This record gives sequence, structure tokens and C-alpha cells, in this order.
Amino acid sequence: YYGRRMLFTMMAHPDLDKTLEKFVPAKDLPYIKETVGSLREKGLGEMPLDTPSAKGRRSQTGNVGHLRSSSTCRDAPIIPDSSMSAAWMLLQIFDAFKPRLHDSNSKVNQVALEAMHKMIPLLKDNLSPVINMLIPAIVDNNLNSKNPGIYAAATNVIQALCQHLDTSLLLQPFCTKAQFLSGKAKQDLTEKLAELVPELYPRKPCAVEQKVLPVLWHLLGSSAGGGSVPGPRSATAALAQALWAQMGPGLLAHAAAQPPHIRKSLEELLETGT
Repeated sequence: YYGRRMLFTMMAHPDLDKTLEKFVPAKDLPYIKETVGSLREKGLGEMPLDTPSAKGRRSQTGNVGHLRSSSTCRDAPIIPDSSMSAAWMLLQIFDAFKPRLHDSNSKVNQVALEAMHKMIPLLKDNLSPVINMLIPAIVDNNLNSKNPGIYAAATNVIQALCQHLDTSLLLQPFCTKAQFLSGKAKQDLTEKLAELVPELYPRKPCAVEQKVLPVLWHLLGSSAGGGSVPGPRSATAALAQALWAQMGPGLLAHAAAQPPHIRKSLEELLETGT
């Protein structure tokens, strides 16, 4: 669990994939990438009551004489050094707060989202260690909620994140959710990606191409991307147009490696704009 948690914290770094490929041995890289992919899709989850690493840590502390009879010392949390203590404390706070963002009680759910909206301008980029934890809790259920108060509160939180954080921190979690969610949530996040592309591409073209293009191919290859449903199709068109505005013919060059039906759908969207 703690190894997955360390990876989860590092996912906030925009160059994580490149860093893993540079420093992780080739034999271990597929497993690490699979774990990171699972964390991006499903989140960290709750801490098990009794993890193997916790058992091992208790065993080691039991061998130290002055800790043998001190359950207080044995079970006390390990506080990192001061350079990491702020991030560590933030993880603890939002690990406890996160379940309220999708609480089964609609009133609690909405109040938690409204509180989150107020915290974002204060914390800004300091939220980077917990952003991959927060995005699933904010969007998974709330953007498809039939409760107008919850939906409005969730969209306000997303807008505040885009306004007050470095948007490169939001790119990966938004892309992941745009691919794996459905309904209004998928449409909203696709539209949000289209809004982020003009600001992000001049700064981080490789990151946008690496993360956003797979979303576009996914949308074009799905019934939502190529079908006749107005909302999802217009969101896909907006994303395609945003990428075309930044990449020009380079977008079609990337599309050349995709199946024919995806290339055809892209050309049609670029021609009609809808």
C-alpha cells in the first residue's frame, strides 16, 4: 500500500512517465506502469487495516528494546523531514476529506464540494500532491449527478482548479477521466480539455500530444465521437478544432497511424466544425 501511495504522490509530476523510463530498470518498468495506470483510473483507495508493510514495521520495532513495551511509540506515525512535512500533512487531511466529496448524503456531498471550491484559491499549486486523489472524487459521480446543486458545485470546483492551478497538473487526470467516464461527465471533461489545449500546447507540446491525442482517438473511435448525439459530438469537435489550431497539419500526420474510420471521422469534424 505504501509503495502505491508513493507512486500516487509522484503522479502529480508532469514528467513522471519520462522519469520512470529513465530511472526504472527495464524488467520492472511494465509492472510500475501498470500500477500507475491503475492508480490513474481507480485512485489510491482506502488504506487496508493491516498491510504487510505495517506488519513488517511492527516486527522491526518490536526488536528494539526501548520500544518493546511502548505501544504509543510503536504505532505513532512516521513524520517526514520538514521539506516534505507540508505535503505529508496535506495528504493526511485530504485523505480524510476525500470521502465527503462523494458522500451518500447529498447535503454533505454538496457542502464538501462548496468547501473545496473555497480552499482552491488559498492552496493553489500546493494541491499538487493530492490532485490525483481529488479529481476522481470530484468528477466520478458528481458530474453525472441529477442533483443540480451537486452538479453546479462540482463544475465550480473544476473551473476553480483550472483558474488557480498550473493546468499541466490537471492534464493527466482530466485525460484519464475523459476516456473512462460516460454521460455528461465525459462531455464536460472533453470540453474542458479543449479549453486547456490553447494554453498548454505552447508550453508543453509533447505532453499534450502524448496525453490528449489518445483521448481524441478514443472519442473518434467510439459511438459518442462518431455518432449523432449532439452533446458528445460537439465536445469531440471542440477538442479536434483546438488541437488543429495548435498543431495544424501535424494533427493529420499523427492521425495517419490510426485506423481509417478514425481518420475519416477527424477529417469530417475538421471540415464541418461540428
